[in-house]
Amino acid sequence: MSELSLQGFLAECEREQLHRVQAIQPDGALLGGMVGDPRIRFASANLADWIGHGCDEALGQPLAAILPDVPPPTDATAAADDTWMQPSTEKRLYRNLFSGPRGSLDGLLSCNEQNWLLELETSLPPTRQHDADRPVPHRLYRMPYTELDWEQQCQYLANELRAATGFERVMIYRFRDDDCGEVISESLAEGLSPYLGLRYPASDIPRIARTLYLSNRHRQIADIAAEPVPIQVHDGAIADLTLSDLRAVSPVHLAYLRNMGVTASLSFSLILYGRLWGLIACHHHAPRSLPLPVRERCAEMAQVFTLSIGGYQNNRRLREVNGSDQEIVRLLDALRDAESHRRSSAFGAPTFNPGPTLGRALLSLVAAEGAALVDGNQIVTFGITPTRPEIQAQVEWLRTGLGDQVFSTDALPNLFYPATNYADRASGLLAVRVSRFDHIDKRGERVFLWWRPEQPRTVYWAGDPRKDVCFDEQSQHLSPRSSFDRWIETTSGHSEPWSDSDLLRAKKFRSLVLRAINADVMRG
Repeated sequence: MSELSLQGFLAECEREQLHRVQAIQPDGALLGGMVGDPRIRFASANLADWIGHGCDEALGQPLAAILPDVPPPTDATAAADDTWMQPSTEKRLYRNLFSGPRGSLDGLLSCNEQNWLLELETSLPPTRQHDADRPVPHRLYRMPYTELDWEQQCQYLANELRAATGFERVMIYRFRDDDCGEVISESLAEGLSPYLGLRYPASDIPRIARTLYLSNRHRQIADIAAEPVPIQVHDGAIADLTLSDLRAVSPVHLAYLRNMGVTASLSFSLILYGRLWGLIACHHHAPRSLPLPVRERCAEMAQVFTLSIGGYQNNRRLREVNGSDQEIVRLLDALRDAESHRRSSAFGAPTFNPGPTLGRALLSLVAAEGAALVDGNQIVTFGITPTRPEIQAQVEWLRTGLGDQVFSTDALPNLFYPATNYADRASGLLAVRVSRFDHIDKRGERVFLWWRPEQPRTVYWAGDPRKDVCFDEQSQHLSPRSSFDRWIETTSGHSEPWSDSDLLRAKKFRSLVLRAINADVMRG
């Protein structure tokens, strides 16, 4: 398979219009119309099997002519004010909305900027109502404070969801900064191979799919072998299925699940501050369908869990910030002591004379192996560093090629080729640039640099990430990769990554240095 074919396949996956597939899964029926218009403009071809009225009878008619009691008059936003067919971010679940040929049906009503949708699925039997009515476990509301608390909270949620869904495997899947995913917690049936700690390339979940996850709390695929049901339309209408629970599945994703040995899947979105933080993925080897109210309850559990994510991140960040304050103060004091002979605290005297305290404080601030203070042609180094000419070349690169006042990378040789010659000393770079005025009002810039040495990186992938697709000899078509066995990748030219707290300390340090400079300028 050529690189061109591979890129073309991945590009086609990104262009796939998942929300305009014009078909649904056969686990329910769909009716829909345009925003502000109660007429039914599209309906699934299996409509008669579910409500006793076929598409020919329903298309072009007002919804009330086919389902007189929809929406229920008890709903505060019922048909009297027509808000049910106006755009809303909320979906409305109506239990036991309608009784048809297949018995009692639940309804899910949604409306985006293009159209409204009414989806019908089999209601929960009365004997199983408790499955959907149980409250979210109180433990999920606890805020984790330590790393152990966080790990236990993740495991508890995975276990609870496996018990609630009956799926064989439940994984909590976090998106990393490079958009690849990592399984951070897992609950699985006995005999299954664990996926815990494995990573999946970003291409496994295209951008269009991630966008749909942002709009929907859950996504069920009950049986990858089920035949999709086409949508029939009136007057050329096109159904936008962005908010549809029943939306048919992409053939590429079906092949992906088949290659994994998965027949049924259920996913829950983990959305934090408006971004897709991760997913909860449930897998089963046989067809499995959860009623809508049960899926909604599980989605509530996932939503409560996002409070734990945000709380744990905030608590950890607060502890790190509080712990860094004293280190930054010690570093600033050491800088002042080293230049106490200068009138200005802008730190740049030709006779700058650092002591061991300053070196220790600089290196400790972000746990670096080497550091340097650069002011014009003057370079003062601490610990394990590149040579002075190499440092000067880095500073020139930063000044001419990058506008960031705080810059970091854990793969400097990939961005600055000369660094390949000293990757063992400086594969990671954190730089802080501070503009200042010297004692005769000439503008200058002080640059603080920190380095971390090369640290070979081992990543465990679910299959070779370089083989996003494979060529099926039988069908003569490209398809998603077929191997998900653990694949170990070891890379060089990287350092230990700079953490969020490292960057926060560097930014706070720069802010306090600027404050000290400004205060000194004001004193004249």
